[in-house]
Amino acid sequence: FFFPLAYSRRLLLPARPEALMAAQPEWSVMLGGQYEPYDAPTASAIEEAFQRGDEEVQATIDGKLYVIVLKPPMKQQLSSDPTRQRAIQRQPAPANEAAASATAVASPSTEAPAPASAAVAEAPAPAASTEAPAPKRQRESPPPFAVLIFAPGAGGQTAKAMRALQDSALEREGVAVFRCDDHPPGPNEARWIKSSAGCAKNVAHVLAVARRAAAAHPTLPLLLGGASFGNRVVCEVLRSHRAELPSRACNALLLCGFPLNPPDKAEGADQKRPAHLLALPAGVRVRLLQGGKDEFNGPRGILALNELVAQMAATAEVVEVPGGQHTLPAAKGLKQLNWTQAQLNTFVVDA
Repeated sequence: FFFPLAYSRRLLLPARPEALMAAQPEWSVMLGGQYEPYDAPTASAIEEAFQRGDEEVQATIDGKLYVIVLKPPMKQQLSSDPTRQRAIQRQPAPANEAAASATAVASPSTEAPAPASAAVAEAPAPAASTEAPAPKRQRESPPPFAVLIFAPGAGGQTAKAMRALQDSALEREGVAVFRCDDHPPGPNEARWIKSSAGCAKNVAHVLAVARRAAAAHPTLPLLLGGASFGNRVVCEVLRSHRAELPSRACNALLLCGFPLNPPDKAEGADQKRPAHLLALPAGVRVRLLQGGKDEFNGPRGILALNELVAQMAATAEVVEVPGGQHTLPAAKGLKQLNWTQAQLNTFVVDA
């Protein structure tokens, strides 16, 4: 699954009168790690389909046709590529507000309002509260609609900043994460034998974690991803061991910080690195999330990776993270770019 980079919340669906929309439940879509409401006409049209018992409703976003799935797990997905999805949710309208709105629409009052002075005289003074203020309600994460199986870099541990991002923002996006480093290697498994990314023990470890993810979420699609050396491992898993993956594994990869060229080495010094990407067959989709200042880009920077992608048989896309370093979401020079780390984190999650 890939999340759209360019996104608009404005859906071209039929409008309904404002008076009827007042009592509607709130429909919202996951954007940047939190739910954002659809506009009122859109929410009303979705609710109408929901009340009819429709399983889905179509909507056009920025000229692209999307399908809003109304059966659990509810989501919004691109019609031409159902793997590009976002979670949606429905929050019932507060009963008192809905009732008041319905009454106001159906039976407008014909009585004259009471004089202001009388209202003041009759209204009792509010009692002083002795209770502690209620704690703020925490935003609940939606049920997951996809699972990311994440292979860490050569050190065998996911970077702290990436781990934090996965455990917070990705979870709020409805993506469950199974990190290889959260699962000790079993017999005949390793994390990692660095001399050969695609060796049997490395592959066995990723396959074992994928099977655990599939057992925990038997109905959800699985996506292989990784960081640095882990990217090389998952490339080999998908290329040579596709049949051994669970049946719901996507024919796709999400690669964060591909280590194309060893730092301080001449371009092409290690031909095994680009070979992992060039060997991926047609039909595989790859998204490479690459820092603009990644130390492993090589002497010519991210240009070399872009040129390599153009030679791949697989369908691949490079998303450059402004100022991003090799251990995403770490970055430098953000002040000069007028970015904050929080903005960069949101960019990485949306990508």
